[in-house]
Amino acid sequence: MAVSLAIATASMAQGDATRPEKDSYDPLIPQLFAVDNKNNVFAAINAVDNALDLARVKDGTLERYASFRVDVVKKRHDFHRVYRPKSVAIYEGRVVLLASHRDSCYLAVLDLEGKLLEKLIFAGAANAFSYSQEAKKLYISGDNPTGYDVAELDASRGIQHIGLDDAATLHYRKPKMAEQIADADPVGIGMAAVAMSVVFLGLLLLYLVFKNIGKTLSGGRKREKKVAAKDGLPGNTEDLTRVAIAAAIHLYNEELHDEENTVLTINRVSRAYSPWSSKIHGLNTYFNKTIIKSKHEKI
Repeated sequence: MAVSLAIATASMAQGDATRPEKDSYDPLIPQLFAVDNKNNVFAAINAVDNALDLARVKDGTLERYASFRVDVVKKRHDFHRVYRPKSVAIYEGRVVLLASHRDSCYLAVLDLEGKLLEKLIFAGAANAFSYSQEAKKLYISGDNPTGYDVAELDASRGIQHIGLDDAATLHYRKPKMAEQIADADPVGIGMAAVAMSVVFLGLLLLYLVFKNIGKTLSGGRKREKKVAAKDGLPGNTEDLTRVAIAAAIHLYNEELHDEENTVLTINRVSRAYSPWSSKIHGLNTYFNKTIIKSKHEKI
């Protein structure tokens, strides 16, 4: 019962099996599921396996009978070039799948058994498509930072025979903020007023900040003076500086009257001969023998 309710809801959202012969509204929004009640086919995008799964209702449950791999993901390092499924729909007994990556996209048309019938690759990223049965046109849309594009493909020979030969591309460029301001204020009076208001407001805030800082500092000095006067101490920093200078001068004058003792206390100390510091022991052995032998030779 829950499966039947889900299929009925998806069928109403897709509108393929109940679509009238006249044209009806088909929004350009990505669709992850599609259903065809007439052929008992349920198509769903499998984001885990990067594939499109086809299933049928059997005994109250869905059973997958075919799978179409969108692109290989394993052992790939260029993930920005991996095609990902974006939207799926079923039109005229054909499954239409849109996949894209950052720079390009492709549109695949499959039969209800999962066999590939047509595949178109074109530049630009896209994420949604829509089909008009009355006009026999397939519209593919994609957005980008500058705007969005809509490609119009001819499907007069059937959804499985669409081509890019006569495709028309519609582009809409989003206006920049500067262009919007220029359109709203072509002379620039509003921009000038806003700029001057910002400048004068900043100056006013700076004035108030500095004024309050000055009041705070002056109030602190007054409180210090009151406390110092109450304790009998100098009232500000300048008075303290004068007191310190006067004390230093007084101590310097007092030191001038001191009498220095000029008696020298240097004492000479006689040192006995010590062999360890004798320079002769530092000479070469050959020279020592030569000197000792020369002393005993007769001249």
